[in-house]
Amino acid sequence: MRNIHLVSVTTFLAGVGLFAQTAIRPDPNGPSNIGRTQLTQSLDDIAANETTARRATIAAITTRTQAEARQRGVHQKILTLIGGLPEKTPLNAKSLGTTQADGFRIEKILYESQPNFPVTALLYIPEAKTNTSQQKLPAIVVSPGHGLTGKLTDYTFASTFARNGFVVLSYDPIGQGERLQYPDPADPAKTLLKAATGEHGEAGLQPTLIGDAPARIIAWDSIRAVDYLISRPEVDPNRIGAFGCSGGGTMTALLAALDTRVQAIAVACYLTSFDTLLPTLGPQDAEQSIPNFIASGLDFPDWIEVAAPRPYAIISTAQDMFPFAGALATTTEARRFYALFDPSSAGTPANNPPPGIPTGPTLNPDTSNAIPATAPLQWITGIGRHGNLGPITGQIVSFFLTHLAHSDAQPILPPPPTPGANPFAPPAGIAASAFQVTPTGQISTSYPNSETVHTLTFKRNATLPNPKLLTGRQLEQTIREVTHATIKPGDPAPINTESRPLASAPEGDVHVRHRFTLATAPGINIQAEFYRPADGKHPMLLVLKNSLDPALEPSRVEEVKKFRALADAGTAVLVIAPRPSPPGTEETKASILGPFYLTELRAELVGKTLLGFRVDDVIAAVNFMQGSTTGDPNQISAQASGHLGLVLLHAAVLDPRIKHITIDHTLESYKSLLEIPMPVDAPEDILPGVLRHYDIPQLIQTLGPRLTPGDLYR
Repeated sequence: MRNIHLVSVTTFLAGVGLFAQTAIRPDPNGPSNIGRTQLTQSLDDIAANETTARRATIAAITTRTQAEARQRGVHQKILTLIGGLPEKTPLNAKSLGTTQADGFRIEKILYESQPNFPVTALLYIPEAKTNTSQQKLPAIVVSPGHGLTGKLTDYTFASTFARNGFVVLSYDPIGQGERLQYPDPADPAKTLLKAATGEHGEAGLQPTLIGDAPARIIAWDSIRAVDYLISRPEVDPNRIGAFGCSGGGTMTALLAALDTRVQAIAVACYLTSFDTLLPTLGPQDAEQSIPNFIASGLDFPDWIEVAAPRPYAIISTAQDMFPFAGALATTTEARRFYALFDPSSAGTPANNPPPGIPTGPTLNPDTSNAIPATAPLQWITGIGRHGNLGPITGQIVSFFLTHLAHSDAQPILPPPPTPGANPFAPPAGIAASAFQVTPTGQISTSYPNSETVHTLTFKRNATLPNPKLLTGRQLEQTIREVTHATIKPGDPAPINTESRPLASAPEGDVHVRHRFTLATAPGINIQAEFYRPADGKHPMLLVLKNSLDPALEPSRVEEVKKFRALADAGTAVLVIAPRPSPPGTEETKASILGPFYLTELRAELVGKTLLGFRVDDVIAAVNFMQGSTTGDPNQISAQASGHLGLVLLHAAVLDPRIKHITIDHTLESYKSLLEIPMPVDAPEDILPGVLRHYDIPQLIQTLGPRLTPGDLYR
């Protein structure tokens, strides 16, 4: 078999222009997206059932003891879902230069979150006040949003916090700033993957295969940032806070959930609810979509509730792409949970209606109760779209002054920005070199032998126990657990759906080409064609195609001729396009991720996989074939290519009625995806944790003579 997913960097660069396209959000109601919309809706229905059950669980918690038990369970679930945390190793921290600014100095820091895995960071240290004894200062870890500029993006908030007396560590997450994982060899300051979200998406594929989540590495970088702050003589180790917006909000939520040393948390423009997020914006970045998160009974409020009673600020803007309605629902639930620890978070009745959607900076608009500033749970809201934190900067700084500095001082705020100015441009009066930690501006070129997410994952896989050799029913059960395929040979057709014809026309004297949709699951209909010999019982061939639309599959004209010829010769041919059918499109974070990355993230959240759904479609199609009046149920064979070849491999192991399969251009092993720096078009094949259980060669060995790799339709 030939592996179409593995390409060299040289081959990839030859087509790099493909990766510079602009993301376009497709119309979910367009005819070409019917199948994608069906699949999305079915996944959202699964999510809704899970979140409904979760809300009932939370509603039953009425005591602090029960709440603490929930916290312990959530903390352990998060650790398990991300693959645990690495061992702590020496930071090997270095200070690489200092720049004096107005009211603070900026120190360039390099530390290793894992051995030979450097993190670039900036330390903002407030100027010592004259005529006072210098005491240890509170400190804040600041995580940047999803921008390629990384820590530079956070200068405004970092410098504001510093002027208010906080030591600040602002760092580059993977794929951002000076830590690009996939730099363009022609210009290492640029990524091959278009954006930070593309970097994160690609970096998340390989850890997922070994049962980790990309959140594991991202969370660990920030936990080690806390370690570094505690090592500084200026910092009070008992007064560490964390702040981040957007993607930085995700990182801050992760850090606070996993590290109880963080004593005050502010998460901006991220917290919402899955009930509102999935039908609107949908799943986003890799670390924001931890496999099995929803399926494990978790939702956005758990990020907050697991931290109770530590001070926590939920920060939202009214027109954010992360729905405000979801933030309201999450805050309402979290407030009741926090009140079990500290009644002040419930507030005192004020007999006033809640202020509703903010028309300006507003505190705690979820309730008419009077919430004191000292209450640990605060909801800071403002107007505008995603990341519009300028108007509510004062409230954010005041939160940290109150809960981390234990001060009632008025916040020192930056001057209003100049209209039209780039908010991410380097500040005037400070040299750009003050924000560059490495000599070249990138870890990859300054320290070329450093570890990457790819090399760390490859080495980590080598330390994991080899999967046990599985045979027979053990392998079948494991495949179902890993793929989450559920349809079994002989299962009846789904209830409340029925196959319907698309077209039916005579094609000569011998056979009929019948186009129809085949119901394979409730609410799911896949496109199919049936080439039926004239009469009698005949061998049957199942063919898997990405699409049955000639406009999308130019080779279909010749294929149809071959299928007709097979029917003329006495073989009944069923051609299906597994879900989503038709395939449709989605917004792309980077073209290298292919057209199903976000769909796979959505599936993984609820404990499903795209590959597993397609396996279900194949088995459902065989169930349909068994009921055919012209087919011989004892002579069923199947053919597929590319990604669908891998689907067919799994389906054939699960369904012994498929007597023989032919595949071509199919992934040869999951381990091979770990061996290359940059897998191409891999999300369709991804199965979380598959390498902990089996690999493709084991499927091939199990099928034995039932499998022929080679050309199709012979």
